[in-house]
Amino acid sequence: MMSVGRSVDDSADAGDARGASGGAVRRFTLGGAGPDISGRAAYWGLAVVLLVALALRLYGLDWDEGFDWTPHPDERAIMFKVVELSVPGLAELPLLLDADESPLNPRWFPYGSFPIYVLKFTGVFSEYIPGLDPNDPRIPGRVVSALADVATVALVYALGAMAWSRRVGLLASALVAVAVIHIQLSHFFAVDTLMGLFCFATVLFLARVARSGRLSDSLLAGLFLGLGLATKISVAPILAAYFVAHFMAAFGLGGSEDSRAAPLADRISVAIGNAIMGLLVIVGAFLAAQPYALLDWGRFSADIIEQSEMVRRVRDYPYTRQYIDTTPYLYHIQQLSVWGLGLPLGIVAWAGTLYAAVRGLRIWWAAGYLLVGVCLPASILMASGSFAAILLASAIAVGALVATIPARRADTRIAALALSWVAPYFLITGAFDVKFMRYMIPITPFLLLFGAWALADVWRGAGRIRGRIFARAALGLVGALALAATLFYAVSYLGIYGETHPAVRAGEWIQANVPRDSLILREHWDEGVPGLHGYEFRDMELYNPDGEAKLSDMSEKLASADYILLYSNRLYGTIPRLPERYPVGREYYRMLFAGELGYELAAHFGAYPNLLGVGFVDDTFGRPELPAPSGLDGYAPYPMTVNMGFADESFSVYDHPKLLLFRNEARLDSSTIYDRILESSGGFPTGDFGLLTLAEPESDRSNMLMLTPEQSEARQAGGTWTDIINPERGADWVSVAIWLVAAEVMALIAFPLAF
Repeated sequence: MMSVGRSVDDSADAGDARGASGGAVRRFTLGGAGPDISGRAAYWGLAVVLLVALALRLYGLDWDEGFDWTPHPDERAIMFKVVELSVPGLAELPLLLDADESPLNPRWFPYGSFPIYVLKFTGVFSEYIPGLDPNDPRIPGRVVSALADVATVALVYALGAMAWSRRVGLLASALVAVAVIHIQLSHFFAVDTLMGLFCFATVLFLARVARSGRLSDSLLAGLFLGLGLATKISVAPILAAYFVAHFMAAFGLGGSEDSRAAPLADRISVAIGNAIMGLLVIVGAFLAAQPYALLDWGRFSADIIEQSEMVRRVRDYPYTRQYIDTTPYLYHIQQLSVWGLGLPLGIVAWAGTLYAAVRGLRIWWAAGYLLVGVCLPASILMASGSFAAILLASAIAVGALVATIPARRADTRIAALALSWVAPYFLITGAFDVKFMRYMIPITPFLLLFGAWALADVWRGAGRIRGRIFARAALGLVGALALAATLFYAVSYLGIYGETHPAVRAGEWIQANVPRDSLILREHWDEGVPGLHGYEFRDMELYNPDGEAKLSDMSEKLASADYILLYSNRLYGTIPRLPERYPVGREYYRMLFAGELGYELAAHFGAYPNLLGVGFVDDTFGRPELPAPSGLDGYAPYPMTVNMGFADESFSVYDHPKLLLFRNEARLDSSTIYDRILESSGGFPTGDFGLLTLAEPESDRSNMLMLTPEQSEARQAGGTWTDIINPERGADWVSVAIWLVAAEVMALIAFPLAF
């Protein structure tokens, strides 16, 4: 039976240098037809790729010039912690073991401590660089972030060249170099690029472990894995790949003849010993890079639990409500494809990942793996986000993948090892209720590596069919156009960094056109516009539960204000999508944008990826079903404007938000505004939405789980224990035992849900 993706070259089994019938040894390269490119050509090509990657990542690192502090909330939180830390002197060294007194304890663990320490000690050296403010670590931090991502580009080449060919490695590194998600996140210091680097370095050395089983590779994999955990604990699923690699080394499944040379018992013994040594390095590296995870365990565990509950929306934070009613998995796939990579590259990445999942497997093996190893764990995680469900789904996903490794062709097994990290991570993360696009960066380089491998195989296959000249010409044309489109999109994104930040421009316009002492309404849970001194501001607290008090407060503020300033679509992109929870909020935004509250759009400020008169704009009004304010209907800021639809909030609101400034033209009184909004909304909400109770409980339910006085009296009227159970009758004790067993069984059944 043919394998999925099996080569049409039947005279050679890829990865095995087995001879044809005449005994001659033939080996083909998956990276293309004929011999692989030379090492010299590959290194020169890699040098060009790295220079391009560096230029794309270092351009415009001062994108928020004009702000006193970064408008990226995660970057700001990290840098506040960096500034709070102090390098201890000799007299303070004994304090390092005291979590309460140590000057190096960040006392904050949503992110790992290692990036904070890296930036702190980088700042020590930046004091000697002219033009850098030692109290502002933004530029040094972003340089570190950019360099980390460039290092990832280099490692992508290394893994691709080792696993398949230099041609595949070079193509994959080029794709990562121009990936917009990598370019954007390199302009922030929010640990994402560091996390991606450590994950990729870990898998690279694990691939070497699977092939050769050397102790040095196990130790290096352990080092990078430990640093990855100290960067963000969410990379923990990569431990599955760690054990899979040593399993492959023990049983000679790494695709190398050398890996099968030693006796099985020796290989197993060595693999177990190396795995244990590597685990010790993991623990040592983690504790060295984040010592207060142990020394300040209470705070560390509380922050990790809080983050776990946040991504599953057990905790109902306003900034996570944007993901209510988003589709697991598909949301990430769509957003990464359209915005994070661009459609040509996004299609290549996800199609290549599917190709890697089934490449080298016979059709029934492939179908079975996709059903058991992908669909089943995904179903479990969509049904429950509990820790038990995560463990069960991960075990099934990794177990199913491991079961396929012996059945895979030798040249595809390193891909299976990489999938033992990619699959559980995506299955877990894709099922989360909270779906920030940056969560995908630890696996994006692998998706692009798989895509490059698939493209190389398609190219090689086209060279072996009748009419191959025309086939390759067509493929070459399509490939060139796709690569050109990807590069065009990548360079166009730099157009954002070539302009002054929209919020800074908004501040300058307001200072020039809005009278001092004007009252400006702004929204809570959003950023502030810099440079606005001499104006009065009041907050519109629109995330608060809808109700009479909230509407009265809104109406009074709207009646007395001169302007409304919306920094971004954070609130109006979410609140109107939850009409059962925010009927008043939904109608407020609809009427504001339609001009029914007496306010008219006075100015707007935005920035979009653009190059050579072509711009890629995002639509902030379509998803919440709001009318575009007058002047923005059909907005086309470039000669050729491409509307790419809704962009994930975290992709747009940091470096290129869309600011809207409304002026109070009609000066409606508060009663009119109140009546208009209330009549249009149909009233206030009642019921329980998410974790926030909007209506008061009924009086007969005010004691929640406790019995009412009437219920308690009825229970007590049934008699006491000794009235019901006769200790001298054995049958009564049997009844008690049965009752206790039944109660415990019900408790055990309910435990996963309650947990």
